[in-house]
Amino acid sequence: MKLSILVSFCLFYLAQAKIRYQNLAQRAGADQVTISVYYECLCPDSIGFVVNQLYPAWQLFGSKLQIQHKPFGKANWTESVYSHAYDFTCQHGDPECTGNMIQACLLKLVDYESVVPLINCIMSSEYPPTALEQCLDQQNNPTSPTNVYNCMKNEGPVLLHDLGVETHGLNPPLTYVPWIMFNGVYNEADAVESWTDLKGVLCKKYLADSAECAFYNRYYANNRV
Repeated sequence: MKLSILVSFCLFYLAQAKIRYQNLAQRAGADQVTISVYYECLCPDSIGFVVNQLYPAWQLFGSKLQIQHKPFGKANWTESVYSHAYDFTCQHGDPECTGNMIQACLLKLVDYESVVPLINCIMSSEYPPTALEQCLDQQNNPTSPTNVYNCMKNEGPVLLHDLGVETHGLNPPLTYVPWIMFNGVYNEADAVESWTDLKGVLCKKYLADSAECAFYNRYYANNRV
């Protein structure tokens, strides 16, 4: 009996120590953080987050911030019983479905270092569904428009469907966009705060010990009103 109590106490102590260590490690900051952004190409809030928060944070942190773009949002689809073709319905109409599919193809065709600024260019344009060729030209053509259009014709529906399956399978379920997750976990407080201060969230919780956060914190302190 005494042995079993001792074993139980040791297991409890180890579990508590692990939790404390994880909390300390999280507060201290990790070497890298992955942010997954579920969004729509014509949603004003999605555009604002990608352009004003996500891309500037990536410019600051570089490889320490790994971005997973998920251009689907609150869209839906039906599948033909006979042809197994997908018919997509998007919150902001068919052009948004086209724009989301363009970005899904870019994520397949273009390397990570090039696709992040490319998607930012598209999202910051006057009308994202038609900004592909302009932004490819501005970003030194990491792929060709022909490659993207061929992808949309041949693979695009499957790529967009796969994003839809992932988006619909989120737990907790997506209820608005942009839906933001850090290291695969949705934290509402972090997500909401990151809409207006992603760098601040990263520096408080995820990359606190980085040189970039030391710079950011000094800049913020010196420019606080």
